[in-house]
Amino acid sequence: MEAIAGSFAPLLIVITLAFLVPLLLTRFRRLRLPIVVGEILAGIVVGRSGFGWVTHEDELLTLLAEFGFVFLMFLAGMEIDFANLKVELPGAARAGGTQTAPTSTESRGRRTFGPLSVSLLSFILTVALSTIIGFVLLRMGLVSSPWMMALIMSTTSLGVVMPVLKEQELIRGRFGQTILIAALIADFATMLLITVVVATISHGLTLDILLISVLFVVFFLLYRLGIVSLNRVESLRRTLEELSHTTARIKIRGAFTVMLLFVVLAEVLGAEIILGAFIAGAMLSLLSTREDMEAMHQLEAVGFGFFIPIFFIMVGVDFNLGVLLASTDVLLLLPFLVLAAFLVKILPALLFRLQFTWRETFSAGFLLSSRLSLIIAASAIGLSLGIISESVNTMIILVAIVTVSIAPLIFNRIVPLTPASIPHPFVVFGAERLGLQVAEQLLGHHEHVVIVAEDANLAARARLRASEGIEVLHANIDDEEEVLAGHLDLAETVVVTLSDTDRNRHICHVARTRYGIDHIVTLVRETNRLVEFETLNVTVFNPSLDQAALLSLLARNPDIYELLTRTDDNKEVSEVWLHNPLYDEMALRDIVLPGDVLILSIRRAGEFIVPRGNTQLEYGDHLTLVGTIDHLDESRALFH
Repeated sequence: MEAIAGSFAPLLIVITLAFLVPLLLTRFRRLRLPIVVGEILAGIVVGRSGFGWVTHEDELLTLLAEFGFVFLMFLAGMEIDFANLKVELPGAARAGGTQTAPTSTESRGRRTFGPLSVSLLSFILTVALSTIIGFVLLRMGLVSSPWMMALIMSTTSLGVVMPVLKEQELIRGRFGQTILIAALIADFATMLLITVVVATISHGLTLDILLISVLFVVFFLLYRLGIVSLNRVESLRRTLEELSHTTARIKIRGAFTVMLLFVVLAEVLGAEIILGAFIAGAMLSLLSTREDMEAMHQLEAVGFGFFIPIFFIMVGVDFNLGVLLASTDVLLLLPFLVLAAFLVKILPALLFRLQFTWRETFSAGFLLSSRLSLIIAASAIGLSLGIISESVNTMIILVAIVTVSIAPLIFNRIVPLTPASIPHPFVVFGAERLGLQVAEQLLGHHEHVVIVAEDANLAARARLRASEGIEVLHANIDDEEEVLAGHLDLAETVVVTLSDTDRNRHICHVARTRYGIDHIVTLVRETNRLVEFETLNVTVFNPSLDQAALLSLLARNPDIYELLTRTDDNKEVSEVWLHNPLYDEMALRDIVLPGDVLILSIRRAGEFIVPRGNTQLEYGDHLTLVGTIDHLDESRALFH
């Protein structure tokens, strides 16, 4: 028993550090150090470069750290939004649809160099520049494989890029989406290429490398099986939902099963386990729906609450500062490597100038220079294979710490921000009767409304019929005209009212992937096409299915229906995200809302909460408010 109890002492030290680091960093907010950097520094203090209280020989910590590493790659895969990587031709999404020609040479150029094209070309240039760095280090005798070093330098931290974009409210719009797609491609492509390079170095250029494709075959088969099972077997879906809210937590258990299935399969095939974990996360990203958000948050809580901090602290524990200080040549090389880490991202990012301003271009290059988990993971793989030396591995960890600390700060300094005073419009596609009626209703609720008509005659008629305050544009979403693109960059909601289902789907796809608009509402008259829109995570209105629900609401709750639909009584129901940290963890009884505003409900992590006086708000809550329009505007500003 003493031996077993003694083995938990290093784990206690590590978990205590994982608990204390976030608390300490909140006391020094001006440093703006990411928590993971603090964890690495804490590991250095207690590891072999510090007091030596924790060592990498501890088997329990080694196992937990490796599992944390796997879990981190699994969560990285879950961050992949495959809707952003779909390529779709302008015009109709399916055969038989019409296609609209570009209106100008400038439009054709922009269509050629869209977000996906710019991101792919940028990554290819990054790999090319990183390969040059790899050969320089090879000539210096510091690495034995320039290709592995090239991929190490090509990484980008999606886990840093996404929160920074969200914090600056740039996740929507072409600019934020282009940066996000570039980070997604860098994560996925480097993960795959690292696996191929490691397999080649370990086993040689043999046909065994093709076995890696088995991972993707299993991925496709399980994906198709999951889609068929969840969409067609209603009893299975119902059972999963029931067991998800009991002690069984079946979705969490299923997620761990899928993750370990791909990890073990990767081991058997001789591939890197990080690829297996990453593919497993991507699998869940594809299969998950809005109802699964709670399970996703629970997985993140388990990972970032326990396993992942152990991995980063153990990275610090293994950090060998003595080796770095003993090698003067390598130490002098550190500034060169840091500079190279920025240049291999900033120079390819100049392609962003095809779409954006110089300030946006350079800010994107700096943000994409952020590296953390994947570069450390790739470096650890290179060290274990003897491809890179221990001093270079230590130097790469320092490069990760420097880039992840400096790059977001520079980005926040130079990126042009949208003034808070500029309104976020509701963009309605379709200038026929339904589109005009929707626009009039939104205007009645004091919203800024823009109608988009692809036909010049419809646009002209709409300008005559629409009320004052509604802007009507003759534009095509494929042409990225400056006026329309400017509205869509700011829009939080898009409503699509065309009668052409193919065209509706294409507009939804572009609004979702190119502009990053989360809330899209569309008319779909064909019930057999609903699944296509659900995969895009858009809200669908189908007359044949939804009319009964609206009539039932009117029959059962006439006052609620009237409150939702009337525009002449100065009363309104509104929704807002809590993005003001002042109200984080504040009880409702302590909040003084303007006028007669009340909080009707709180949606948190996919769960609806009925508010009471002692209910505490949390940053990121989705609040439903009711009150007079003027007071609701004040409340939205308060929470936002």
